[in-house]
Amino acid sequence: MSTPAEQSVLVPGTGYIYVAEPGTPMPKLIKGFDPKDPKTWGTDGAKWTSVGNTSLDNGIEYSVDGDEPETLGSWQNKALKVTNPGKVYAVTINLEDFTEESYKLYYGTAKGVGADGMFVIPNSPAAQPRALLIVAVDGEHAVVWHYLKAEIIGSDGTTLDPAALAEMPVKATVVSHNTSAPLGTVSPVFDLNDGLPGQEEPGGGDSYELADEAPSLVKPKAIGLR
Repeated sequence: MSTPAEQSVLVPGTGYIYVAEPGTPMPKLIKGFDPKDPKTWGTDGAKWTSVGNTSLDNGIEYSVDGDEPETLGSWQNKALKVTNPGKVYAVTINLEDFTEESYKLYYGTAKGVGADGMFVIPNSPAAQPRALLIVAVDGEHAVVWHYLKAEIIGSDGTTLDPAALAEMPVKATVVSHNTSAPLGTVSPVFDLNDGLPGQEEPGGGDSYELADEAPSLVKPKAIGLR
């Protein structure tokens, strides 16, 4: 039996990445949650699409950009206040499935495969908005990241190496979906067999109300981050 300290760490040997329409809520992390089979997630599962295989060697890279905090002082107090500069969060994912959805994300277009069966690379690429769900799995334990909206587009070139699986690297920059909701949520390490405590209780899971373009028309609820 693992110790409490061991139950709080994670070796992400396996992972699953899903995308959906911006604003799609996180599925309930209830008892028996199967990260590789959205059909087991109830009605929420049909909203999510797997991006397929991603790089084993390069993994998933989280990044944070922003200025460092600055200490401001007065003549009387040299360390009077510390600034809180904004942060921009992003995730780099190396896609290995050469599918229509992967092309949309990498090349930056909402258009799919044409009548001739070919995917047209756009002249003016634009990052594609998606909700993003990432599940990192260590045996029977997992950590889940959920972002209501991320702007996704290719971040680097594709290398065709005969000795390795070809990859299409994309960068998902996390952006605000609306003013009444957080950028996202992340779970602690939890047992997939037991589910995340609190998710099966009334009001468990995401407890904020979502709006798309008109957040002023929605009465915000209390934000519950776990």
